[in-house]
Amino acid sequence: MDRIEDLDDHLPDGRDDAVARIDAALGRLRRSMIRRGMGRRVLDELALAIEPAIVEVVDAIDEAARSEADGVSVATVAERLVVDPSQASRLVAEAVRTGLVERLASQADGRRSLLRLTDSGTALIAATRQAKRRLLRAQIDDWSDAEVAAFADLLGRFSAIARG
Repeated sequence: MDRIEDLDDHLPDGRDDAVARIDAALGRLRRSMIRRGMGRRVLDELALAIEPAIVEVVDAIDEAARSEADGVSVATVAERLVVDPSQASRLVAEAVRTGLVERLASQADGRRSLLRLTDSGTALIAATRQAKRRLLRAQIDDWSDAEVAAFADLLGRFSAIARG
């Protein structure tokens, strides 16, 4: 293996400093996400006594339902949340127990269970998304429209890294 010093690629035109600042900002975001900081703030604002992980399950099911032609399964949830199937199964079971998700038999394969949001699950997602967007708007309130648009475009492009 190469020595660590040899792996340090220097970027042209003084980008090293900018890359270091991006890395530091991503570190802060990662730590906040691990603590589920925004999720907890949203749930506190909405006075909901639910774990952020369950909201993530409901959100994953909602998003997957828009694109999964065969329906949403526990395996789909595991893939979207990047957790192992047994953890996804426990989280889905909790979401079912709390009345946010229901299990249905697959019409194509009766042995297969599909997941669908209940009306409560749909209401939860609408409320949490609205609250998150309020928090985000408050953070960028003093930005110009051009800055907001540029940030949205650049963050969207950069987030491609998360897709593998």
